[in-house]
Amino acid sequence: MANKYISKVREIDIATVAGNKTLAAAVDRRALERCRDAIEKLGVVHTPVIGTTKDGNRILLSGQCELTALRELGVKKMDAIEVNVADGGGTRAKLSLLLMSLREKPGALCEGLLLQEAVSAGVGRSEIQTMLGKSASWISNRISLVTRLDGNVYEMVKSGLLEARSAQEVARLPAEAQFAFAEAAVRDGLPKSAIELLVAGYNDETCPEAVKAQILSDPRAALKRMSDRRRSVNTERTNHKDNTAQEIIDGCIIAVKAQMATIYRVLCSLPTDDTELRGNTFKEVEAALLSLLSMVRGLIFPGENGGRQ
Repeated sequence: MANKYISKVREIDIATVAGNKTLAAAVDRRALERCRDAIEKLGVVHTPVIGTTKDGNRILLSGQCELTALRELGVKKMDAIEVNVADGGGTRAKLSLLLMSLREKPGALCEGLLLQEAVSAGVGRSEIQTMLGKSASWISNRISLVTRLDGNVYEMVKSGLLEARSAQEVARLPAEAQFAFAEAAVRDGLPKSAIELLVAGYNDETCPEAVKAQILSDPRAALKRMSDRRRSVNTERTNHKDNTAQEIIDGCIIAVKAQMATIYRVLCSLPTDDTELRGNTFKEVEAALLSLLSMVRGLIFPGENGGRQ
């Protein structure tokens, strides 16, 4: 069979391409700046993919970061892979999922949005599983993340106020608390790591109501309060280190005695006619006990190479 060269790359006016709000949810400022730097030095490394609809409109299917960077650089034309999606939303959704499986993962939230769009367009979940090589639970978890996220918080992601990965953490909060917390987090300029800590603190069953209220209204102050509390707990643990160590040792001794009694009963109940089983079992028990005994003797008589001779 003769080799075939297939190319659908076209030169396209950037102004004619509509951006993709779903893909934009996964683009943060740092990624955009890296993309701009790469384009200035190397050109467009990952060619954007454009879908052309029946009415001639062009919709971005892949390459939101590249498209935005090119626009910011003032570029008027770009090379893009142009494909026909005139068959409707189902075709477009399938192509988006295929591209998602080939390119760098856009993040759980964006994946969930793409999956939800595909399901809404009539693509069956079993077909999505086959396309992506993912389990049914993985797909359900991604879609569940989208359905848990408050609509106002999602709008903050689409507008670029909140990074998608931070929104993933916000989605773990109760629905009624998400928007207030997201607004305060954006206002205070909190990174994802801080948002993750605050969300975990809020969801902790032992978290006082006063602290929960502060997390929603003044997260930066709440973060400092939680940090001070952790330091206090660590200091208290240090002060009681000796007592705690002794309690652990006492518990270990009690547990060892109980296990020894259990082992004795089990060994006595082994069938006497199976000499190979009894021999192998006794050897394993003996080796374990000798190892423990050697370690204990080494602690009692340090420096005597395995204990007192």
